[in-house]
Amino acid sequence: MLHDFNLFPSIPPSTDPHELRTQRISTRLFIILLITCVIILLFYFSLINTTKTVHVDTPTLQQYSQIYSSYSQSLTCPCQKISINYEEFISIHYTLHQICSSVFLTDDWFTYLYSPDYTGRFTDDFRFLGPLAFQGISSFCQLVNNTMLNGLKQFYSTQYVSSVVLPMKLLQLQVESVVEQFRLSTTDNFLLSLGLNRNTTQTNALLSAQHTNYFPYISNGRLFFFSMDYDNRSCFESGEPTTAAGIYDDRNNSAVLMIPGFLQGCFIVEALLQSDLRCFYNASCINELEKYLLPQYAINVTALDDSLSSNYLPNSTIQQLLDHLMIEEWNVTHMYDRYYNACQPTECIYNVEARNAVIYVVTTLIGIIGGLTTVLKLIIPRLVKSVFYYIRKWKMRVHPQTPVIQT
Repeated sequence: MLHDFNLFPSIPPSTDPHELRTQRISTRLFIILLITCVIILLFYFSLINTTKTVHVDTPTLQQYSQIYSSYSQSLTCPCQKISINYEEFISIHYTLHQICSSVFLTDDWFTYLYSPDYTGRFTDDFRFLGPLAFQGISSFCQLVNNTMLNGLKQFYSTQYVSSVVLPMKLLQLQVESVVEQFRLSTTDNFLLSLGLNRNTTQTNALLSAQHTNYFPYISNGRLFFFSMDYDNRSCFESGEPTTAAGIYDDRNNSAVLMIPGFLQGCFIVEALLQSDLRCFYNASCINELEKYLLPQYAINVTALDDSLSSNYLPNSTIQQLLDHLMIEEWNVTHMYDRYYNACQPTECIYNVEARNAVIYVVTTLIGIIGGLTTVLKLIIPRLVKSVFYYIRKWKMRVHPQTPVIQT
């Protein structure tokens, strides 16, 4: 009978009603606690999420993208090749200022401005110095281009080190940072080299071949040099004095046309760096200039286009253009697929959180029930006996028995 069911019988079996009652209560408490614990554990293992590690061997870029979209926090894909040349996944193109590809830097324009007939005239005439100035701009364009080509050659051979595959956005940020560093270092090196040459020329007071800073003359059989002045500043003091460039009447050396924004000075390079190209953005200014050029050298001259998107203004000086390497636009492309293929990840590892499967829950409960049963069998009988012991002791205090006196 269920009423007499006993999991904790004494050996040998006891007939004491108090002890039998204690054993039956222990049995019922054991069964209740065991069922309760099993139900709690069943719900616990069924509802909690567990973390599982998943390995994907030799994942493709498409697989990596799909995994990353869902498990970006835990995804790790070690690279088989940790050092990759920038040239394998980065491409840098640049566009120079439109002056570098204009008619003003062609031999036709140089010939159009210059004629041997001008050499015997006033040497400050734009028709004499202009071709040299535009040849200087052409040299700057070539120098910038060569600087960029050499810099890019070195940049492309630099290695990018990455032990794991980087996500596209993070790689893009790092590429932008690296390219910006390359741009700044290339610009700084170019300007440092240019500044060193300028300082060397001015410090040593080198004589300009066009006699723009010192004019030689002979007196009493001796050679002397007369320092030229520009706007009341002597080239003897420095090489930076300049004045506005113009067209001069060879009969009285008077200016008949001033070229807006264009300067002449002790050194053609120094004057050029302080000059701007505003006149050559203006068709009217060019037409006015052409009136004083030799007609037999006439060419089709098109003004610079000020409607084009540009980082510079028409009145930006040549120095301001060189401060940014005369570059209008940087086009940087990073090809993530090439980076990924160069990295060659052997596997991808990520963690997945999911609820436990039924088999896992059942096997886990079976493993736990054995230990739980042992613990309950050890604790419950002692606990029930202790409770009954203290109850009887308490009753004896509350209701003490009165001894019976026999006569």
